[in-house]
Formats: sequence, structure tokens, C-alpha cells
Amino acid sequence: MNSICALISRDDALDVLLAGVEIIPISQQPVDEAVGRISAGLIASSPLPAKSIAVTDGWAVRALDLVGASSYSPALLMMRPSWVESGEFLPDECDTVIESAWLDQKDDIFQIVSEPRPGEGTRPVGAEVAADFVVLSPGQKVRAIHSLIATKLGLESLSVRTPRLQIINVSGGGDQSFTAQYIAEAAARAGAVVTRMDVAKTTTAIASAMVATEAHLIVTIGGTGSGKTDVTIDSLRSIDIPVAHGIAITPGRTAAVGRKGDTPIIALPGDLEGALGTWLAVGLPLLDRLTSRERPIELRPIRRKISSAVGVAEVVLLASQAGEWLPLAVGELPLWALSQADAWMLVPADGEGFPAGELCQAYRFGDEK
Repeated sequence: MNSICALISRDDALDVLLAGVEIIPISQQPVDEAVGRISAGLIASSPLPAKSIAVTDGWAVRALDLVGASSYSPALLMMRPSWVESGEFLPDECDTVIESAWLDQKDDIFQIVSEPRPGEGTRPVGAEVAADFVVLSPGQKVRAIHSLIATKLGLESLSVRTPRLQIINVSGGGDQSFTAQYIAEAAARAGAVVTRMDVAKTTTAIASAMVATEAHLIVTIGGTGSGKTDVTIDSLRSIDIPVAHGIAITPGRTAAVGRKGDTPIIALPGDLEGALGTWLAVGLPLLDRLTSRERPIELRPIRRKISSAVGVAEVVLLASQAGEWLPLAVGELPLWALSQADAWMLVPADGEGFPAGELCQAYRFGDEK
């Protein structure tokens, strides 16, 4: 049975996890499978489009040949211009696409009855993406638009950092399976490749799963409390894995951190509140370190006062409202608040909260929620 003697701070828990952790190596992922991964960077090697293209159906012409053209004084062409469809490259020497009605043919003489603007009806070289444009910065999450650009640049793969995360779900019944699923999906949205293993709530089963696991990050779920059947922490210690049990985070007090050699381990509670609170407070920063990601911070004033207990870091759920952050819940993550939250923040343990109107740093939900 686990016991919690003294709580370590959230910062100390992070130090345990981050000690010696290195950014994982770059790997190549097929473009169509890279969405959601964390990029190692992409710079456009050539402009898009590489040649001017038509954005409307019409006649491809050179605008300089049609200066002053009108119905009273049409411009004469000795050859029929080329017809292009939207999306096609313009012929060499052409820089403009005109409507079909502007061309009047009499015998072998072709007349243009209106003067176009140079470039009209076209998208010029580099209008979509300039050469050397930074499509993806290192640490940026790959989105569908990035995949599209990479495909148009002729790339078959993208350079990404893909951490492997192993979840060991210590089966306890009830809502715990949902907790494991929720954390797995949240980690996947943050760029990890997640595998899940369900094991019995016994010392032997947990220890065996831990010994067999190879990953960049190991997360156990369940069995971290002080109940008679909560044996996760004792199981880790039985195979000589040092564990700091009890973190000054609300929610998430019964969580633990440790290391299996160079691999960080986070032992999450089985309840969703405690698991998610700990994941946001220490799991995401660790995952960000592994992928060299800088998670965007959004600074806004808070609409009403946040009160917090000194000595404990508290997770706060926030809604975006009229350019401010509206606190929904402090130190707890009820489902109604999670369903309404746009962002979250962490009140540090050395403060008592924030007064109304103070600028507060928050992280947008999206990867985690």
C-alpha cells in the first residue's frame, strides 16, 4: 500500500523528470502521416507556384501587347492566343489571362477589345509561398496546411520529432479506463506516439510491464493512492526505480515521478481530475522538452480574482470572454468546466493567486483537451 509522507513541489518534480533528458532525434515521416507531429523545421526550397498560373479560364496573353486596346481601337494579334484553364501554367512570355469575350476573330485576324491589367487572372511566381519561406519552425506542430505545402513542394516526407509514450493502465475498474483513454488521446494530440498496456492491479504485473517497456516516456495510471489495493508506487520501488511520491499540485496530489535509467516516469492517479492536473503541470512540459517545442503562451487580464493556497500549485480552467480570461475552476477540473474551458494556467505554489485585472499567462487548449 502506498503512503505519502511529504509533498515535493511541482518544480522539484519537473527537475526529477527533466534531469538528463535530451531532445529526441529527428526522424522522417511520410507527408500524409506527419500531421499532428512536432516538426524539426521546413524551409521552402522553391517558390509556389514555380511558374505563373491561371486563376480563371480564359486566353493567355502578354499585357504589354494590349496597351490601349478597346472596342474602338482593338489590339491586333497575328496568332490565336492559347486557351488556359484555371490552375494551369501560363505559356512562356504570357503574364495575363483575359475573358473569352474580349477576343474577336475575323478571318485570321484576332482582335482584343479591352486592355487588361498586367497579371490579371493569374497568380504569379511565389505568390503562394516565396523561396526560403519558413513553412515550419522547429518545435511547431504540423497541420494539414503544412502537409499540403510540402506536397506542392514535391516532398515525400517531413522531418519530425516523435516521442514514444507508453501508458501502463493499472486496471481498477470504474472510470479509470476512460482516464487512460483521455490521457492517451491528449498525449497523441501533443505529438506523441502512444501505446497502451492494461495490467492487473498487482505488484508482479506492474513490475513486469515496467521492466518490459521501452519508450521515451512512461506513464502509469492508477494505484497511486493510499488504499489497500494501491500498489503502483511499491511496485516501482520493488524493481529499484526511485520514486518521489506526492506532488504539491491540485488536482494531482497523489501522483509520483521517477526514472527508469534515463527514461522519465510519471505515475498518475486513476481519477481524471488528478491525472489531467498532473499531466498539464508536469507531463506536457516534459513532452515539450523531448520535442523542443515552445508552447504558445497567451497573455490576458483575468476577469475576476483567483485565490490560491500557498505551497501548492493549482491548475485553473479559463474561458475566453471579451478579451479577458474568465476563471471557471481553480484547483479542480469538473467535467462542466472542462467542456467550457478555452485555456488553462498554473498558479505557482509561492503565490496566493491573482487580483482581478492582472495579466496572466495561459495555454490554449487544443493539444491537451
